Amino acid sequence: MRPFPRFCAASLLLACTAANAQPSRPSTYTNPLPLRLADGSLAESCADPALLRDRTTAPSVWYLYCTMDPVSHKEREGRGWKFRMMPVYRSMDLVNWYFVRDSFDQRPPGIAGPKAGLWAPEPVYQNGSYYLYFTVTDVADRHSPEKGCENDSGIAVATSASPAGPWTPAAQLVVPPRRVGAGAGCNFHWTFDPDVVEDAQGDRFLYYGSYGGGIYVQRLAKDGLRVEGNPVRIGAANRYEGAEVVRHGGHWYLFASSTDCCRGPLTGYALYVGRASNPEGPFLDRDGNDMAAARVGGTPVLQQNGNRWIGAGHNTVFQDPSGQWWTFYHAVDRKQGYFSVEDKLTRRPLLLDRIDWVGGWPVVNRGEGPSDTPQPRPAVTPGPADPVSSSPGKAQASTPVWAERFGPGALDPRWSWVRPAAAGSWASGQPGLRMATQGTDLHVDTNTAALLASALPEGDLRIEARIRLDAPLECCAQPVQAGLVVMRDDDNYVKLVELAHDGLRQVEFGKEVAPVGKGYPRYGNTVVGTPGEWTGLRIDIRRAGTEEHYTAWSKQDGKDWVRGGTWTHQLGAGPKLGLVAMGGAGHSVTFGEVRVERLAR
Repeated sequence: MRPFPRFCAASLLLACTAANAQPSRPSTYTNPLPLRLADGSLAESCADPALLRDRTTAPSVWYLYCTMDPVSHKEREGRGWKFRMMPVYRSMDLVNWYFVRDSFDQRPPGIAGPKAGLWAPEPVYQNGSYYLYFTVTDVADRHSPEKGCENDSGIAVATSASPAGPWTPAAQLVVPPRRVGAGAGCNFHWTFDPDVVEDAQGDRFLYYGSYGGGIYVQRLAKDGLRVEGNPVRIGAANRYEGAEVVRHGGHWYLFASSTDCCRGPLTGYALYVGRASNPEGPFLDRDGNDMAAARVGGTPVLQQNGNRWIGAGHNTVFQDPSGQWWTFYHAVDRKQGYFSVEDKLTRRPLLLDRIDWVGGWPVVNRGEGPSDTPQPRPAVTPGPADPVSSSPGKAQASTPVWAERFGPGALDPRWSWVRPAAAGSWASGQPGLRMATQGTDLHVDTNTAALLASALPEGDLRIEARIRLDAPLECCAQPVQAGLVVMRDDDNYVKLVELAHDGLRQVEFGKEVAPVGKGYPRYGNTVVGTPGEWTGLRIDIRRAGTEEHYTAWSKQDGKDWVRGGTWTHQLGAGPKLGLVAMGGAGHSVTFGEVRVERLAR
């Protein structure tokens, strides 16, 4: 093992030595994890974390790499924020982390443009050396098919004899910018978020891509400096980013993140998983849905749960020395979401939770979402892993309050319109209530959608609906959507809808709030499970002190309910339930049934 002065900043030597001393090692940790800068202060953010073990030390020494971002309120450059260029930290216990250096002192000349971000580092040991793959959001003009663009992203790589660096960038990009279609102009796919795996035969694969174009996999050349063959899309465009692929048992598992990573207190970023028999996919979720399909698959594996943490995602998966599986990821504290709301800089601290494998599928933190209470630490020496403490939670019991099947004739008196529907745009009768979608919306300052509404009883409730959205899979240029809204008014609600937009079909769970402070967002969203020909929508409402917890579920016919994320809100004791069909005209939705039940305590 190297002496401590080689890998602890001098000013932190005593603290680092004490933290890594085995006799005093605590048995638990609590999120977020501490990241110590050279001056002893705590870093407040580590977005897109990636992990690597030093191959030359015993016991294990681990290195953590973070995306280019501000990491502290204290650090400024001139009149602006200091963006650290992929900071690197070191640890002997996977909990306490100490700053080593930034991966680069400046953007690599000849590789990155003058304003480029260096994102999503991916450290790999291969060919007897250390490789650091990373995103360049704006490549130098000599690597781009179109000069003067600022969105021509690519994947670069640097090498080093040590996981601590210094890093020497390769002269050429591993994946150059990729045009969207033919022709000129600054129209490029998002070539982001590299991830590298190696199979049992020694063949390596590089995953890359994001919302703009989707996630792809391509074979990596033996020298690790370029890709070969044709790319294969394994994650849907406008849905997934941040691929993390691992092998467990006889399958390869794709973890990928979805929605906006960075909306402060309304961040709904979340993590999903599918598995395949080989690294090139297709990756299917628990219900057999393809993560690259139009009716997009992906089993939720890390969703916000109503505690302090929201927006959990962009993870890395690893095993500790005992063989226990874990994941590092970033998340957002909903009470301290921003470094600066004016600059739209979201704080994304480093979190850690255990992964267990149940029935061939990963379960993070017993299926309970990001942890905010003390948890058993990872092992630092070989030995048996602790057994699984519990399996994922099940839906809670409920008793009926009322159910509506929308038979022929007049609507039940419980229903009334919030803004009247257009004449002839709805009708009731077998197989239910049919509503035409309208070119209206319920979003921030656009409150034009008609809602068929009913009062809700007080207490903890479950609301369920079974709907069929009649729109082709290749639909729609506008965000056509239909489903449920629980609202106090037009500007304070949660919304669970089936959404058809840009050739993608998914279940969206959104939240709007007003008033908000200057510069703060009013709307945020996450996504749940895969919709079907008929889709079940469920919202569970739990009162929790001065706020309520709203948890989303979705269901394909013949499949189990899939639990999504939880939004907290303050809609009060008497919100309304609304049925909506909005976002774009020319389609329709059928509500086969709507029911309200009381949840058991």
